[in-house]
Amino acid sequence: MRVVIGFLALFAVAFSATILPLLTAGGKVSGEVAGSVPSSAVVGQPMFLDLAIDNTSGSLIRPVCIAAGFDLAVTVQQVVFQGLDSVPFRDGRACGGELTGQETASLRVVLVPHAAGTLHVTLVVAQGTQDIGPVLRRSVDVSAR
Repeated sequence: MRVVIGFLALFAVAFSATILPLLTAGGKVSGEVAGSVPSSAVVGQPMFLDLAIDNTSGSLIRPVCIAAGFDLAVTVQQVVFQGLDSVPFRDGRACGGELTGQETASLRVVLVPHAAGTLHVTLVVAQGTQDIGPVLRRSVDVSAR
């Protein structure tokens, strides 16, 4: 009986020391977005942004969001987190779940440009409505067809 109680106590201490800090970590949250943005696109055809969000802090990001800005007319058709959850894109943001400290999540943004020209894309990690990382800027040459 003492062995079982000792094992349970040891397990509780190990769990508390390693797992609980990941779940309850407080402090300043920060994250970065990286990934592939095509250099060219065609008006009216889907364009795919394959991205990753990296939690660069030890704190929990809840909800984890991607904030995106575009200087030409585009429609964001779909944002998929971790290849599973398709989430709506509203007011320049899409949010999906949470991200623990030092964790990375993949996402795919599908958008359709509606005008020819140079499309300037800005992407940043956010926690809800608060931007928490550096802005990633990319340019895409959009042709008429």
